[in-house]
Amino acid sequence: MKKIRGFTLIELLVVIAIISLLSATVMTNLNKARLRSRDIRRLADLRQVQKAVEFYYDDNGHYPDTHGAWTSFDSPSYSPNDIYTPNAADLSTAMSPYLTGAKDPKNLGGDSGYLYTAPTGGASYCILFYRTPEDLRNFGPFVNKNRCNGNVTYPNGYDNNGQCVSTPAGAPNSVAIGIGPYAGGC
Repeated sequence: MKKIRGFTLIELLVVIAIISLLSATVMTNLNKARLRSRDIRRLADLRQVQKAVEFYYDDNGHYPDTHGAWTSFDSPSYSPNDIYTPNAADLSTAMSPYLTGAKDPKNLGGDSGYLYTAPTGGASYCILFYRTPEDLRNFGPFVNKNRCNGNVTYPNGYDNNGQCVSTPAGAPNSVAIGIGPYAGGC
């Protein structure tokens, strides 16, 4: 009689362990790639919003005026302040000829989103992406160091995981760009 040889239990367990280890590694890298792609989208949106505001200035001689109040691009319920010049209910409406589709790829809800402010007269502005960046290492010079205080260990203001290091604790990840008094952040 011929003996049919199969896999032993140990061999099967080793193969299952190797497959589990490989799948865990792949899933971790996939999640990191998703996070990075969302942050790259946010960085592209930041530049697109800045260009739209500059185009608005070229056409009108001033930036959209909020009288110093914060207003939101993508979350009208968070910061529903009007735009005074031009007269618009929100910034998305005011900027519609210059900008389409600036919206956070992962809506975190609550008090997060793409924000804008400009003092009365519209001579300067600040665009703030508040609580939306997932890894500040993806944003380089746009990291808002006023909100994310660095120290000797983390001079850029963020830790090795790209999260805000702050005093007091709990400051959210944010990136900003602006001109005038907002050039260093807002």
